[in-house]
Amino acid sequence: MTTVSARYLDIAQRAKPDLDAIFAAGGPPDVDALVGFEFRGWNQPRATALLGIRKFIKAFYSGGDGRTSGCNTPVAQNGLDSEWLPKPSAEHPKRYAFFQVDPADPEAADESRHRAVLLDYGRGGNRSYDVARILRDYLVRVDPGSDDLLLGKAYFVVGGRRLASSYFLIERYGPLPDADALAARKWRMPL
Repeated sequence: MTTVSARYLDIAQRAKPDLDAIFAAGGPPDVDALVGFEFRGWNQPRATALLGIRKFIKAFYSGGDGRTSGCNTPVAQNGLDSEWLPKPSAEHPKRYAFFQVDPADPEAADESRHRAVLLDYGRGGNRSYDVARILRDYLVRVDPGSDDLLLGKAYFVVGGRRLASSYFLIERYGPLPDADALAARKWRMPL
């Protein structure tokens, strides 16, 4: 798929109250259905454009040890209706901001996990000085029964408290070409 869906375009341009409602109505995606794929991403806050991270790619893979893991890839910031072009190149994309994926858990102490999948960057093997370690993303389905379009809510966790949430949207983009290499990635213990 080379262009985003009409639904993606519509939701990506909605205001926070609309996204709040979509997130509240969403259910958890099937983690196994995410593995082996890349998803094109769009951060809702306009300020992310200033940081060069409004557009991104999020990838999911099997960690080889029973864990589902993932990472992000920077892309050209060429607008919502243009192709997602990995940096530095499609053949050698930069992989960073690694995370561990936890399925929804109706018994979890964290109520956000009752209906959402957790992407925990604190357990992704990122270096201790990497700011990504304080990120936590929660993912829900936009459409019941479909894992192709997901809405995420991102938080910074500092001192055990969640701060400053924002939304992002991801849509299935294609197979993850380097899934085997990512699965073989050596996990670093946090320093």
